[in-house]
Amino acid sequence: MKTNRFALILLSAIAFIGGNTTASLAEEVVGTTADEEFETEAIFLEDLESLPAEPTDTAPEAQPTFIEPVFPEDLLEEEGILLEDEPADSVDAVDTPDEPLDESPTVIETPDGSLDETPTVIETPETPEEVVETPSHIERFRAGVDLYREGNDQAAITEFNAAISINPEYAPAYLFRGAALARLEETTAALNSYNQAIAIDIEYGAAYLNRGILYYDLQNAERAFADFDRAIAVEPDLATAYIYRGLLDSERGNQDIALEDLNEAVRLEPDNAFAYFHRGLIFKALDNLEVAISDFSQAINLQEDYTEAFINRGVTYYRLGATNNALADFNQAIELDEDNVEAYYNRSFALMSQGRPRAALADLNQVLTLAPGYANAYLIRGQVYAAAGNTTAAISDFNRMLQLSPNSAEAYYRRGRAYLLIGDRQTALNDFSAALNLRPDHAPSYKGRGDTFASLGNQASAIGDYTTAIELQPTYWEAYSERGRTYYEAGNYQAAYADFSKVITADVLAPDAFYYRGITNARLGNTVNAQADLEQAGSLYLANNEAERYRIVLDALKKL
Repeated sequence: MKTNRFALILLSAIAFIGGNTTASLAEEVVGTTADEEFETEAIFLEDLESLPAEPTDTAPEAQPTFIEPVFPEDLLEEEGILLEDEPADSVDAVDTPDEPLDESPTVIETPDGSLDETPTVIETPETPEEVVETPSHIERFRAGVDLYREGNDQAAITEFNAAISINPEYAPAYLFRGAALARLEETTAALNSYNQAIAIDIEYGAAYLNRGILYYDLQNAERAFADFDRAIAVEPDLATAYIYRGLLDSERGNQDIALEDLNEAVRLEPDNAFAYFHRGLIFKALDNLEVAISDFSQAINLQEDYTEAFINRGVTYYRLGATNNALADFNQAIELDEDNVEAYYNRSFALMSQGRPRAALADLNQVLTLAPGYANAYLIRGQVYAAAGNTTAAISDFNRMLQLSPNSAEAYYRRGRAYLLIGDRQTALNDFSAALNLRPDHAPSYKGRGDTFASLGNQASAIGDYTTAIELQPTYWEAYSERGRTYYEAGNYQAAYADFSKVITADVLAPDAFYYRGITNARLGNTVNAQADLEQAGSLYLANNEAERYRIVLDALKKL
């Protein structure tokens, strides 16, 4: 099955206050509970950025295991398989007397009373030999279905083969044999068996459906589409065909078309949990989160142990900011399946949002214990380590991520930030450039490289990268702030003032923007405005319990 995970929380930060020298940087410390303190302090916080390695969602996304293919036993009643071609009742055997036959001769009297001394022997009828009937193709087929349902696929195939040898024109035997072969991952043989079923009955909807599902698993979308179309054409009430066709359209980005198919599936089978679940995924992709939650909830009502529905409802709650509900759903998913890596992976984000980094790290460690090749878990754990100030562990995790996923622009970007934190500017510059080679539209990598150029004193290159970041992401306020600071250090006070004003006008309430605009106003001779900005910066620093920065503001006010 294909997997797909959506964008995740990023835990990063940049500071740009502290004199007129180059920028100092530090990673954000995630809020902790009393018993989960990290031995480091945040300097400045940066807004969360979305991971470029994934789609645009900012919440962790679990791609659930797709619904199991609808194997033919689910269609028995519709097909009437067990009702057709019933073997005729066997002829009852002639009952034999319970008492043994008397084989002694019988003496018959003559009419005149004399005895006929010639004995007349009445022969007893011979006991008929027991006839052993050969099982019919229906009986062998039924035996195969029973074995198939028990999960004994190889023995089931033997029975289906026997049914076929008795009646080579019996399409259901080919269909079930194909399903058993598919479950054994003998895909070529399974396809051949489905093909034979269809050759016998070109209107066999169940055969088209199951062959389409196999093509879907083999990622042959075109043939899967054709089979689902054909299944619907011959059996318009086949809800599962609509579900799978909707999945294909959704994967191609045709969410509205996919929604039509899932709506039809729900209409045809209002008690089908899979239909609600997959329609919920489409509503989530369309950002209709409340309706998505409603569909996931209905799927859970219909199937209480639907792990993937709990995970995806949890993800949707998380995106809505309902962290407690999200955590409850992830907990339930883990209770249902203690080895479900997606449940642990997603729960780590809910735990982080609640200020519980140690618990989140425990979940990420569990993910990597269960699935050592789960690349994104290294990426996220590396960010948690970086936020905690454990840069060495962070770089190690980003290295592992790049071993598993060499084309991850996000991993290069994150490792570049970590190297910049420890002062390895050239390596950081190389990593940011590598990220941009892989993803030229990644604004955070331009900003990171701009930060590196600024720390090297290359103001022109820094301003160029900040400008590109802003062009790619016009609301990238951190890039405006850093470019403003670089303009300030380069002596271009008018440009610096414009950038800081842009941030303040956006109502970001960044105290550093007020601070820098204040000292920029002072450079421009606007003392009154400088005092107003610095007082606002001081109030914000004080509200944030940033005493050191508050003292810096007081010093600046004294110099006015």
